[in-house]
Amino acid sequence: MQFLFIAQLIMMIIGPAVRLVLRMLGVGFVTYVGYNIALNGAESYIMSRVGSSGVIVQQMLGMAKFDVIVNIYLSAITTRMVLSGLDKAADLKRKQVWRAPGGSSIEA
Repeated sequence: MQFLFIAQLIMMIIGPAVRLVLRMLGVGFVTYVGYNIALNGAESYIMSRVGSSGVIVQQMLGMAKFDVIVNIYLSAITTRMVLSGLDKAADLKRKQVWRAPGGSSIEA
């Protein structure tokens, strides 16, 4: 009899946790796939524009390692998005330090 109670308790605890994890994985997956499609589209657009330019311009861009520049730029965008996402996640747990004057704060 007590085993049934423990099993029900475990299911009540695990059920919402599993749903939350699956929801987070779904949102993360959709975000990753969408962002990956957008980056691949941007990179292919840039490279197709470079490919449609003249031969001399292509040679100059090749010597300047333009493809490496594009990859570095897109990686910087990705890094910035990841860091801003981490900052937003950290802000949820950060305690408020400053309080507006008037309430329970000390006025000088």
